[in-house]
Amino acid sequence: MTGLSVIRALRERGACIHALTGSGRSVELLRSAGATEVALAAFSDAHGLRNAMRGIDTVLHIPPRMKPDETANGLRVIEAAREAGVRRIALHSVINSQVQAIAFHTHKRLVEEAAMTSGMPWIIFQPTNYMQNVAWNWQRMIEAGEFIFPYSAEAPISWLDLHDYATAVAHALVTPGYDYGTYECVSTENPLNRHELAAIWSLVTGRPVRALTMPLDEYMSLPHWRGRDPREMAILRTMFEEFHRHGAPGGNSKVLAMLLGRNPTAYARFAHRYAAEQGLSINPAN
Repeated sequence: MTGLSVIRALRERGACIHALTGSGRSVELLRSAGATEVALAAFSDAHGLRNAMRGIDTVLHIPPRMKPDETANGLRVIEAAREAGVRRIALHSVINSQVQAIAFHTHKRLVEEAAMTSGMPWIIFQPTNYMQNVAWNWQRMIEAGEFIFPYSAEAPISWLDLHDYATAVAHALVTPGYDYGTYECVSTENPLNRHELAAIWSLVTGRPVRALTMPLDEYMSLPHWRGRDPREMAILRTMFEEFHRHGAPGGNSKVLAMLLGRNPTAYARFAHRYAAEQGLSINPAN
């Protein structure tokens, strides 16, 4: 989702994009999004990584989510980029990467450090939770009026519109002057808890929506997690546990506003757009 959105935003700016994937099933999807060329190489294939990066100005590393070997993979990408003569490394990292209680935050923070000490110019993007994650809840929210996650509905969370993020990343990558920057990427001016989100969705959809909390074990046993690597599930659990304790209120939207040259997308505005994209009739006055 992230990679395809960034590719589309880069193509709108006339960038020449060479994509790298470890899955042959992704090749046509990447090309249709706007990739000029697509190379196939696994993270374990140092030779393949170096060959794919030769002649490339900037490598943007967008790692697969929740992988137990994320740090090792990131270090290989940075080393391959350095050996291939890449000028600059850019990272899709995470907001609040200092929070060690979330396992993949630690993984990403170590990759950030490797980029900073690589000898190449670097850019680090730190996105927060995507507003588009409502897709996990959409059917249940529309049919039963229930907005469910396995952490406290009172937890304050910062939110990011993926469209904002892709636009900001593309701008920073093609516009001079952003090297050596670490950029928090948050659309909402203030953190919002799930009760506040439910109130927005109630207005947008014209039907009552309640914020509910499902026990974590029950949530992680839902059908859409079936077949997931148990190690990935353990990493995911650390995120939900930390969200339950403290939420995820990091980041300041003024950083994203600077990258975009406009105010980021408010959650209510996103909700109207998303509902329309799903074919739901909405009242534009809400």
